[in-house]
Amino acid sequence: MTGDLRTALGPTGVWAALGGIPAGEALSFGSEIEDLGYPALWINEGTSPEPFAVLGALARTTSRITLGLGIATIYARDATAAHAGARTLQDLSGGRFVMGLGVSHRSSANARGHEYARPLPAMRAYLDAYDAAPAGGSAIADPPLVIAALGPRMLALAATRTAGAFPYNVTEGMVCAARRTLDEAALAVNAAARPILVVSLLAILADPADAIAGARRLIGGYMGQPNYRNNLLRAGFEDADLDGPSDALVHALVAMGDANEIRARIALMHAAGADHVAVIPCSAAGRQADAATARAIAPET
Repeated sequence: MTGDLRTALGPTGVWAALGGIPAGEALSFGSEIEDLGYPALWINEGTSPEPFAVLGALARTTSRITLGLGIATIYARDATAAHAGARTLQDLSGGRFVMGLGVSHRSSANARGHEYARPLPAMRAYLDAYDAAPAGGSAIADPPLVIAALGPRMLALAATRTAGAFPYNVTEGMVCAARRTLDEAALAVNAAARPILVVSLLAILADPADAIAGARRLIGGYMGQPNYRNNLLRAGFEDADLDGPSDALVHALVAMGDANEIRARIALMHAAGADHVAVIPCSAAGRQADAATARAIAPET
């Protein structure tokens, strides 16, 4: 399954936050990403729109592209509902779906009315319930599953319980460390397949001097979350870098420049050990789902 997943995802795809985008535009964006030749499109889970509903519509308006949920929070629905939703999308898409699960953040869980539990035990228990969820007598195969993982223990859980990991807000050096952790954990349990490593990369098609302000806003929005802060501090950044955020941090997390410069950053992610880079195309102002950036770095045929 992992080998098939690498083929299905391909080396480079697109990740898009579709909040604030009308449904018709979101579906048109998905169709364009497919037409551009990208092998995969990931969408996130926020407070709106509801990702399973959007992916269900995308499953019927696309025909070839792999559709991924990156990432569904475990605090949005119980494991049985998540499992049923994943299998439904696998059926609707004709086997083109990849499920992603994550523990999200304390603020997000609290906003939904839940108490945020310790991440590793919470994810382990959720995976137990997800695996035990009834299939309802259907012959549909479960879609591949990846989990959001930053720290070494969550990465090890990803390597031993799922097809692999999807860390977010990571540098090339952090990708290299994650690759090593995944491989070591898989080797320790004699896993049948090498865990897949999916990573995201913010990308802005603009001169860095023009894009730095928008990029800083994008990164700054994440720096209040302890999960991201702790991971970046482990990687050697300092609190001052995160509080700015500093130019050094912005340049480490965002690819800016022309199409060749962005492709070079994608190549560095692959060289560090990523199997699939989910590019987040943004405008110079920091607006996500930017079609112009996606077009400029589309797979060359």
